[in-house]
Amino acid sequence: MIHDVKLIRRDGSVRNFRVYDRPTPKAGDIITLPVDGQLTKARVSAPPEKPDLVQSVDAEAVEI
Repeated sequence: MIHDVKLIRRDGSVRNFRVYDRPTPKAGDIITLPVDGQLTKARVSAPPEKPDLVQSVDAEAVEI
C-alpha cells in the first residue's frame, strides 16, 4: 500500500512524502515523519471541503 502525504510546517513550508507499507492515515491521526534528520510529529487534517477537486495527495498533515 502506497500513499502520499503533504506536510505543512509551522513556518508555512510544504513537504511531500511517499509512504510505503502503512495504512492511509485518517483525520485526527498523529503521524511521525522524517524532516531534515529529525522526526517531526504532525496531525492529519480533515478532508478538503471541495472533494470534487483532484488532489495529488492521500492525506494532509499539519506539524504540531
